[in-house]
Amino acid sequence: MNTLSYGLLTLLTANSLSGYELSQSIKPLWRAGHSQIYPLLVSMEQKGYISYERIEQSDKPDKKIYTITEAGLEQLREWIETPADPPVLRDELHFKLYSLWLARPEEAKALLVRRAEFCRSELDRYNLMIKANEALCQEREETRELKATTFGRYLLLRKRVMDMESSVAFCEWAIGELESNAGPLE
Repeated sequence: MNTLSYGLLTLLTANSLSGYELSQSIKPLWRAGHSQIYPLLVSMEQKGYISYERIEQSDKPDKKIYTITEAGLEQLREWIETPADPPVLRDELHFKLYSLWLARPEEAKALLVRRAEFCRSELDRYNLMIKANEALCQEREETRELKATTFGRYLLLRKRVMDMESSVAFCEWAIGELESNAGPLE
């Protein structure tokens, strides 16, 4: 099993989801397309890590709603307890920053402004998700079991908030550097 497979199992610990819902839910966490996800779902179903219920639809093809099995939970437990690989950094902006001296000053600044805007938008989205998670816990009277199952999601959302805050701060700093040191780019 690869990391994406474990990611899909992780998402299924919260809710049963269709393949489409899985592909949408994984987007903030991992870059993967339908062509990667659907073969993994077939493989995990064959291994007994997930099961599905077929839902008939009159106006669309039938859909499958996937659920993690006990074998899938056990597989996930084993994987969670192994050390994580070092993070893979794949951000196109890194290469662009490295060669920023080739850009016109206004385009260099615009690159950073766009990234800061994106990060602020993501920051708003993650903060809304945290509030929704907190409201869900309060609505369900914060049972000990619910806290345990939502704690990891809360940690991940807080990490994403901190990542976005850091990215916004970097962009603002870099824009200031560009504005005060525009000479090398001109």
